[in-house]
Amino acid sequence: MSRVSITEVMRESGLSRATVDRVLNKRGGVHRRTQDLVERTLVRLSTPPLGAAHTHGGRCDILVRLGRGMTAQLQSALGTAGQPGCVFHDLYQADDASMLQAVTAQCEDVTRPLVLTAKLSERLVAQLVEARQRGKIIITLISDLPLEARDVFVGIDNRAAGQTAAYLIGRALGDRSTTVGVVLGDHAYRCHEDREIGFRTALRTHFPKVVLAGEALGADSPSTTRDAVRRLLRDNPAIAAVYNVGGGNAGLVDAIRDMHREREILIVGHETNHITVPFLRDGLMDYLIAQDPSTLLNEALRQATRSRDSREKAHAHIDFGVFTRFNVPSFGRDIG
Repeated sequence: MSRVSITEVMRESGLSRATVDRVLNKRGGVHRRTQDLVERTLVRLSTPPLGAAHTHGGRCDILVRLGRGMTAQLQSALGTAGQPGCVFHDLYQADDASMLQAVTAQCEDVTRPLVLTAKLSERLVAQLVEARQRGKIIITLISDLPLEARDVFVGIDNRAAGQTAAYLIGRALGDRSTTVGVVLGDHAYRCHEDREIGFRTALRTHFPKVVLAGEALGADSPSTTRDAVRRLLRDNPAIAAVYNVGGGNAGLVDAIRDMHREREILIVGHETNHITVPFLRDGLMDYLIAQDPSTLLNEALRQATRSRDSREKAHAHIDFGVFTRFNVPSFGRDIG
């Protein structure tokens, strides 16, 4: 039986953390029916579907092309997940050719599931489609790819995340005419595209006086983001808030500091990690939209062990939260 977290039992059973904790630690005060529900859920989550364990024996490859902060968190989560057969491949800032080469190599062995975060490209999708036809299980993590290229997407609802950012900014700025900016990572990442779409749509619908004045293409690179945000602020000096859909937050903060506007511009970003949490605590970023990296990884690994016939849906959305300097989540407290 595999290790199961309290969060997984909560999600599957619909019970609170306190109730699950009382049952698992035999503290009493819980109705017998509730105990039975927790125990059944635990058994179900701990037991791979019939045939799954014999397919790859818990072995899989995790290949990600992400920013430094999230990459470090996923690596740490894997270290505590008790999955010695899983191999982590870090392709930070790899070019498209290197990424395709790495994916092609991982697709040679169809018995090992692949957990993947990658940009969308026709050649990569074609490679994944062909591998799936040969029986390989593909799980997309954080950023999605077309349905035919993967079995399950594991991540947050990125359109809802963009809408949330718009709501935070719109409510903070009030019912007045003002301008905001958005920092884009790369539209080849589906998650970045969906967050931007959600952001734009929510601004138009709920805050028509808040106008999106310009974009800065940061490509998840601190240096590229810094230069792009400097240009954005020089061209649009009245900007009152910035939403960063991706990485490169160190460059974003540097640019705003360089313009001496660190106490004037509201900043909303993503992820609570060793890069963003210090900015949050120092008041240099105002809101972070984030999810527990361990929950992300554990769900991806769980999906990787399931047979295709046992799946009921093509996506597994993970809950996300909004965090400030006053409520840094537990998965972010030991960093920064």
